[in-house]
Amino acid sequence: MPQPSAQAPKAAIAMTQTQTGTTAKGVIYYTHQLVVKYKGNSAQDAAQAVNGRIISTIPQLRTALIELPTKAGKQDSLLLAQQLVRQHLVSTAQPLIQMPSQNDPVEQGRHAMLAGQGFNANQIFDELPQYTLDENHMHAKAAWDAGITGKGVLIGTIDDPVDVTHPDLKANWAGKAYDPHTDTVYTDAQSWINAIDGFDGKVDGKVDTALEHGTAVTSDMVATRNGKGIVGVAPEAKFISAAIFEPQALSDFEFAKAITWSVDQGANVLNNSWGGTGYSSVIKEAMDYALSHNVTVVVSAGNSGRDEWQQPAQYPGIIVSAAGDGSNQKVNFSTYGQHISSLAPGLDILLAAPLWINSDGSRKTGVTPQTGSGYQLISGTSFSSPETAATAALILGRYPKATPYQVKRLMEETADGSVGSNPSGFDRETGWGLIRLDKLAIRLTSSQALPPAGANVNVQVRINTNPSNSEVPGVLSDVILEPQDTTINHQTYFAQTDDEGNARFYEIAPGTYTVRVGANDLSLTGDSTGQRGTAVTTMTFVSGTPVNNTQKVVLDKGLVNLNPVDPYEPNDDLATATPIAYGQKMQQAYIFGKPRDVDFYGFSGSAGDKITARVNGRSAIGGSLDSFMVLRDASGKKLAFNDDLESGIQDSQIDFTLPSDGKYYLEVSSYTILGENDGDSLTEGAEDDSPFNKYVLALDKN
Repeated sequence: MPQPSAQAPKAAIAMTQTQTGTTAKGVIYYTHQLVVKYKGNSAQDAAQAVNGRIISTIPQLRTALIELPTKAGKQDSLLLAQQLVRQHLVSTAQPLIQMPSQNDPVEQGRHAMLAGQGFNANQIFDELPQYTLDENHMHAKAAWDAGITGKGVLIGTIDDPVDVTHPDLKANWAGKAYDPHTDTVYTDAQSWINAIDGFDGKVDGKVDTALEHGTAVTSDMVATRNGKGIVGVAPEAKFISAAIFEPQALSDFEFAKAITWSVDQGANVLNNSWGGTGYSSVIKEAMDYALSHNVTVVVSAGNSGRDEWQQPAQYPGIIVSAAGDGSNQKVNFSTYGQHISSLAPGLDILLAAPLWINSDGSRKTGVTPQTGSGYQLISGTSFSSPETAATAALILGRYPKATPYQVKRLMEETADGSVGSNPSGFDRETGWGLIRLDKLAIRLTSSQALPPAGANVNVQVRINTNPSNSEVPGVLSDVILEPQDTTINHQTYFAQTDDEGNARFYEIAPGTYTVRVGANDLSLTGDSTGQRGTAVTTMTFVSGTPVNNTQKVVLDKGLVNLNPVDPYEPNDDLATATPIAYGQKMQQAYIFGKPRDVDFYGFSGSAGDKITARVNGRSAIGGSLDSFMVLRDASGKKLAFNDDLESGIQDSQIDFTLPSDGKYYLEVSSYTILGENDGDSLTEGAEDDSPFNKYVLALDKN
């Protein structure tokens, strides 16, 4: 019997709470899981600060996944993330983000439609036709004939688990596969297949795909040239598999684990055929980890068909691939924009399918692979990306010490710029043009020097706290770099600052940039645009500089007020309630200043009065307050309560007809503090002490 693994399986990441919330930008996150980049060498201090427990860590990134207490409230991870960073307890913090599935193939697995295709004899490179590699497209044979095959290069597939037993892949498997969900490394093919078969095949109770994406992606890169099936762009490169799309592994933390593991195994290139909305600090950190270890990172642009950034394509230093059709034009589904590097075929690609797939595309059962069709036609930027990653492997096979930026620039300089809307250079649809391996081979076998190395820089944002004239870090600021010379670079780079105001950019194009900084993240603080401190300056970044090359930007305004004054405090009980009258809108107040702050407002009413009391909080005026309001009578008895006005609106409103003449009270707080018990027990609520818990209370008689 073969050994199951060189490393025994560990316990899976165990999260007892899976409640989710949605940010204003539509990103789904887990309300009781927090991802932090801790200071020093231990994550324990960060966990203790939120009374949580450490689920898992990524020591290479000094990052931990922390589960919060059961009574933490439905928005707690979002609120605590802000507080931890602003109090400088951690470098970065964010809720655990639920990642979408891979950039879904536009045409999924046409397994039974492989016969009777029209093709030319010059499109047969192994056994089956591959138009993508012929002389009208990538022109791969010219590179192979020049001895440029990717030999000696290791590629990391960050994707579905790969069928390492497939005839086109088994010779190039480097002998390691990784499941970040259980933190288990497999070194035996059959044990890996057994583990894959154990995946339940469901996400949120729905039948998942048959886990075919990673095998297709990997065959696009490294299918062996063995006279059978198909051949990859880099047929002598090796690969390892890090499985991020098994049904259980769908968080950004596990994605980061897969990336860092692949780097630590010696991968020279990483392919990422996945993406989605939002900004993940932990994925940005993982990408930076790869780039700082001289690993070239390639990602797919996405299949939205729009001019937009998606993650991870928005992060600095990586290579973004758009998809072309048979005519070498951008296919309609391919996402585009200033960040596109180049184009590769992505429509109707013939690639490998796992042997656990039936000919109709359904999944087999049983741990022993059974031979299905073994191949599929499939489309998407998911498959232009591995062709680009394999091209990077061809370059690194000839120049092992080339930096990620040099690899990127070599592809761009040798691309066919005649495709797309600008035949003389860059355009937003195809980048610098179609990857041409014949032109690349000429360049790699010539005496011409490599392009200059990329630049690395840390932009440090500081805020002048006039009149004291001292500087504090520009926490949660946005930093955008726009190139002034677009001769060799059209890409705009973006990053967010950590708790020290640092935004790091690895492997970007050298040159002069317009630097735009926006202090504090308005989606968190809720401030108006006019309150946001901004700066525009110019910086020049030199080839080969290390990332500790720090350039500072100082803003004269934009300091976040971490200690706002509530004009009505103290009003924490019936005896100290602030008076309010019908038709009155109060000044801005805060649920802030103590772990469980509540504010009381008193008014006189008559029997039959139909009142409307409204708390305008996060949904109406911004900030972070998910309000909760209770109406009480003169004795303090609860008459009515409200959490959310309606789905998606987290402000509170009570409509009520008063039963008698007398004194009434409105109690305002947050859901975290009052909501667990509908306002019946303050002591059982969780703590919520954020300076961004602001609100305006209004009372009307209808």
